Amino acid sequence: MTADKRRVFMLAALLFFVCMSSSVTASMPYIVVEAESGTVIKQSDADVPWYPASLTKMMTLYLTFQKLKNHDILLGSLLNVSDNAVRQPAVKLGVQSGEKISVEKAIKALSTVSSNDVAVVLAEAISGSEEKFAEKMNAQARIMSMKDSFFKNATGLPDAEQISSARDMAILARRLLLDFPEYYHYFSNRSLVHNGAVFVSHNGFLSAYPGADGFKTGYTCGSGYNLVASALHDGNRLIVVLFGAGSSGERKKTVKKLMDQGFEMDSDAPGLPLLSLRGSVPVHLGAPSIIQGAHCQSL
Repeated sequence: MTADKRRVFMLAALLFFVCMSSSVTASMPYIVVEAESGTVIKQSDADVPWYPASLTKMMTLYLTFQKLKNHDILLGSLLNVSDNAVRQPAVKLGVQSGEKISVEKAIKALSTVSSNDVAVVLAEAISGSEEKFAEKMNAQARIMSMKDSFFKNATGLPDAEQISSARDMAILARRLLLDFPEYYHYFSNRSLVHNGAVFVSHNGFLSAYPGADGFKTGYTCGSGYNLVASALHDGNRLIVVLFGAGSSGERKKTVKKLMDQGFEMDSDAPGLPLLSLRGSVPVHLGAPSIIQGAHCQSL
């Protein structure tokens, strides 16, 4: 199956379940991965198509880190804020048209505040337009074998075609860790000051779980409460991805339970690598429930 046909199939399946009812119930897809080896410890519906919401910004940051590593930009480089960036809906840092913002503050705005306006600033700085940046996102996703993912924007704001899976987000998280360890610390940032205003991280898991130090939350009406989390215990690092929790509290509680289970397992137990498991287990197509007519923030 070609990439385009696969994307059409996934989108059709997702829309079918969404349109059936506003109260569609689906299990929460998740995956638990040992970060260093990529071994999958535990998973459920990890290949089910889902709206990534602001987890999208992890790919936006990956491409930003790539530019930094290639010395195309510097942390201190100043980026122009366009009218298009300012028009993005909340959550926002509140940058103004014509303002300039440093690359480092832009990174913190995404990792800490999940800022939609600044995500577009980065996209336009790197590719000239958000549309062209989305093409770059999809090209990078193919390189990473993120076969369930298709990106239409840099923010994660609602778009019916923008989909991913728990497995793909685990692949992206692991690549962020391995490819850019020097920038990983930004995902543990708890606060940001801009123009005298203090912004606090949406990621409550960072302070709720010992050893937690990343990555990113996501929420829209369509996605439910998503989280990519990582924690380090006794030299062993796990990545957990959860999609579609019904509340921030359920998200935190479920990811904590998955982390605990992952760390309790024998790290030397046999397992299959992240990529080799794709399609090897039954996939029960599901979809996030939708609040009809609502347009939600992307956190």
